[in-house]
Amino acid sequence: MRPHAALLAVALTGCTSTVLTEPIVHVSPYLALYRLRGDTKMQSEQPPGSGVIADNAALPLSSFGHDRTREDVGVRVDIGDGFGGLRADYYKLDMNTARSGVLTQDWGDLLTADLASIRAEMDELRLGYVEPLADTTVPWRGEDLQLRLGAGGVFATRRMKMRGREATNVATQNLEFSGDQVYAAIRAQATWQDITLDLDYAVSPESFVIGGDVEDLSQDFEARVSYQLPHRDIRFFAGWRYSELAASGSAGGIAGSYQFENDLVIDGVQLGVVVTF
Repeated sequence: MRPHAALLAVALTGCTSTVLTEPIVHVSPYLALYRLRGDTKMQSEQPPGSGVIADNAALPLSSFGHDRTREDVGVRVDIGDGFGGLRADYYKLDMNTARSGVLTQDWGDLLTADLASIRAEMDELRLGYVEPLADTTVPWRGEDLQLRLGAGGVFATRRMKMRGREATNVATQNLEFSGDQVYAAIRAQATWQDITLDLDYAVSPESFVIGGDVEDLSQDFEARVSYQLPHRDIRFFAGWRYSELAASGSAGGIAGSYQFENDLVIDGVQLGVVVTF
């Protein structure tokens, strides 16, 4: 059995546990203040008009003006016992920038010394299950501190488009890639009075990739601190996420097909609210 198939089987088996007997539903829309950073490289025709396709060195996304946070949105739904159970998380990345940068390498049909920018768009859906493994309570500062630990799996599917253009629109270059992969996941939670700290870590080696253009090891880490309003089913939270995404493929251009490689990171702050049903 392939590793990702085995992980899915374990996750589905865990769904028969008691965490879904009387499920609690948490819905948490959030504002994502993320950066898109990392490196990208693409072949080009060198010299232009020669018909010769040449490899190029990688460019940091800051070369295209991507070095600031942008506002996006997401929503998470948890169904379970308040810690373990099922989770669905949808995030929409739509990063455009009015800033441009001067390229130090060719990137497809965009050439060295061009003043260029990139607009990036991505739809990401993560579906996961975590089974509680340990639950203990210890005294701390005169109050109970509850500590919980769980493990499970996450399936993630992503579709990203990157649209590059020269400042005067003389030249453009686009690429698209997708990826479906399974992660092994662990979750930890600490609750003290009305404050909760949630930590989620997921890792996916290349052998866990199901399909698409994703490659190499992928890691995803999230931390959230939330405050429960007294006598209310509402919590406010602030969090931070770090997510790796590497992919390679081909993109069309004036001279035909160009090979590209992306080694990207999405990171930044989350702000949102959790409503319990």
